[in-house]
Amino acid sequence: MTDSNPIIVINVLMASKGHQIGRLVASCSNVVWYDAPTNGEHPWLPSKGILNDELGHFHFDRRFKDDTTIPPVLDYARRSGYPNERPELKFDKCKNGDKLIYVTHSKLDEAKDYFKGEHLVVLDKNEERFFKTSWNYRVGLSKKLISELYTREECVQALNDTKNNYTKHMDENDFVIKSVDDLLDEDTFKLFCNKFNLVFNKKDYDKVKDFLKKKVN
Repeated sequence: MTDSNPIIVINVLMASKGHQIGRLVASCSNVVWYDAPTNGEHPWLPSKGILNDELGHFHFDRRFKDDTTIPPVLDYARRSGYPNERPELKFDKCKNGDKLIYVTHSKLDEAKDYFKGEHLVVLDKNEERFFKTSWNYRVGLSKKLISELYTREECVQALNDTKNNYTKHMDENDFVIKSVDDLLDEDTFKLFCNKFNLVFNKKDYDKVKDFLKKKVN
């Protein structure tokens, strides 16, 4: 498969540890990390001073240390009140085959149509964790809580609908996992790297694994 954009899209349901997965992927030598100090200057360092960081050290926004950003898109843009849900993405940070990562909760078919990249699809669905974590997250321009925007019933339905969408639209071009635990297995992570031409960096991978295991979220 030849992709038009150098991006690894992590399609994951809310509360299924998408940012932990993103940090593991960012341990690869040819994946660009969002290296603003607030994200942790490396993927094995905790976030600080960003929206919702009090709920999890693993979250990161799409900001670089030069203060450039990758904009919110699709479902997050709609939910957060941004006027353009399909902004043009820039890949100027990708040098010599480097790739970006993007964590999204969007439907898989919509994400494929927009990003035109490679997709890591996560089938984990954890309603209990959702209501302990994401339910209390603030989003976007309004900084409203998810619990202020949706009912519990709407959230459960959205999780079910999105997972069903994943199973309907995933194909042989995607790398599909059950949960973050799959990528914590080094052999599986190497298979993932091989599929998407990522450069496995054992030293950095182990640093991220140690960070994830030390912090409980």
